[in-house]
Amino acid sequence: MRSVLDNPASANDVEEASVDDFTTGLVAALAEIGVSVVNIRGRVFYEAVVTAFEIFRELAASANVEPRFALRVNRVYGDSPAVRDALTRAVQRDLISLDNPEYVDMRLKLSRSDAEPYLSKLPGTPDLYRASAAKFLASYPAYS
Repeated sequence: MRSVLDNPASANDVEEASVDDFTTGLVAALAEIGVSVVNIRGRVFYEAVVTAFEIFRELAASANVEPRFALRVNRVYGDSPAVRDALTRAVQRDLISLDNPEYVDMRLKLSRSDAEPYLSKLPGTPDLYRASAAKFLASYPAYS
């Protein structure tokens, strides 16, 4: 199994990661540890995703990954358009569903056994996404 620490950075081998790669990895890593539903209502959720992205960005170079996006929470609205759009695309890729009628719960459609194939095909190493998921859970009050 590849690890962030086992993969020293080399300028020739750098992979670009999109926001969709990050979202897929975060969802897969959450599914791998047994998370099945996440409440996505409000600023706290978006802040936790941005915090997960910050650790992703910090570890990316050692995993030979260059994030080609940025995430931030809108100070006025308390959400992130980039995260919302990435979640919409994750629904289209059948990774998650957003429960009706208010779309406040994100239901992961990946099982624990589905997670590893997704994680292994993303830019970088599976541990990069696992670290992001751990940071997400640690910074999201519903799970900490």
